[in-house]
Amino acid sequence: MTRLFIIALAVTFLNTMPIWLAELAEKSGVSDVVVGLLASVVMLCSAVGCAIGADTRKKALLRGAGIVAFSGIAGAATVQGISTAVLFVGAGGVGLAFGVVLALPLSRSFTEAKVLQTIGNGMAIGCAASFLLLVVIHVAEWSLLTLLALLSAVQVILLFRKMPAQNYRNRGHFNWKRDISLLPFFICMGAYWAFLEVFSAEQDLGSLSAWLAGSLLLSGLGSYLAAIVPKRLGLRAKVLGLLLAAFAGGLTYLSKTEFWVGMTILLNAFGLFLFFPLYLDRTDTPAAGMARYLLCFALGGVIGSLAIAMGGYRALAAAVLLSGLIAVPATTRLRPKTDIPEY
Repeated sequence: MTRLFIIALAVTFLNTMPIWLAELAEKSGVSDVVVGLLASVVMLCSAVGCAIGADTRKKALLRGAGIVAFSGIAGAATVQGISTAVLFVGAGGVGLAFGVVLALPLSRSFTEAKVLQTIGNGMAIGCAASFLLLVVIHVAEWSLLTLLALLSAVQVILLFRKMPAQNYRNRGHFNWKRDISLLPFFICMGAYWAFLEVFSAEQDLGSLSAWLAGSLLLSGLGSYLAAIVPKRLGLRAKVLGLLLAAFAGGLTYLSKTEFWVGMTILLNAFGLFLFFPLYLDRTDTPAAGMARYLLCFALGGVIGSLAIAMGGYRALAAAVLLSGLIAVPATTRLRPKTDIPEY
């Protein structure tokens, strides 16, 4: 229960980031540039938090991080006229705290199957919860920050219950020669999602909000399938998800109509969330894999801007597609059985 909730809340927090960042911007009156920087700060600090929490056995640190995350979000939900300096400090603190707590379910497990099931189902629940929250705030016009604060309070309560078993899954150090080819794909996925609304506006396609909401459901479906995929089909499913995310991502920025842009967004979301739980389950440690993903995703806006400046959206499309092809060799390599601990 605790593991699933932590993963689901983290996914919900990240999926709804554009909405609660816009809410913060309205409260503080900051510019769009500042909002973009805040998003990067949250993800970068979350990556650091995952790295810090990956091997910790200190319950006080985990519980303290949960309290910090709740306090930061609750403060943002209740305080008006937040200064820019406080926004950045708060974003860094909340991101760091969420990363530390997220490392808990990604670092401890009972069995190999349990890890993939927990990650996949947790991400699926988070995607579904994100969709429901977006519906609620649209229909009832509630504050998303307030709802996230309530969910963070529940997380604190769970952290003060009995902790999950301390069976750490450390499969050795990150192998740069083997795994570095995955990093461009993660960066390009960050770039892909960063420019969707901007691309739509420039192409006069209208708002993509309905398609983006639908992508949450497809993301949840992908994560759920990753959790139940038979072990013998895991490698094929991982490669399929990777290529589907890359090809659909590239086609998005080559499409000329709202329908095709929307359909490729749905396919990208499904493929990425099919691939990602399977990737985390087979990386050196899931917490370290999540840290690398968040770090690369945060860099996506910068790299995407460079690609667009050099060759327009066609260059971004080519980068997304190429990054997927580059990542295939690393994805198809299986780790030797000696790297996988027995329980």
